[in-house]
Amino acid sequence: MTTTPPGRDEITLAIPGGRHLCSDRAHRNLGRLADVIVTFGQLGTPGTPREAFWPEVWGRTYPMCHPCWQATRQIAAKARPHLVIRDAAEP
Repeated sequence: MTTTPPGRDEITLAIPGGRHLCSDRAHRNLGRLADVIVTFGQLGTPGTPREAFWPEVWGRTYPMCHPCWQATRQIAAKARPHLVIRDAAEP
């Protein structure tokens, strides 16, 4: 399945195809499997330190277990109040 990359203030979720370990180092070392694949869009405006949130993850994809995803979602939603989370599995 191909999906449109996430846009500004968007995060896209997908179901892992195959066996992926969580991207958290401790969880990966424990062999914890990812529950979701998270792709980040542009969270904020480039070049504006107060506005740009997590620019190092923009356009990148990370496998995450449920606890890591929940923590990430909460932090991102607090920083970006208009955050949209799209589930790629849903039409």
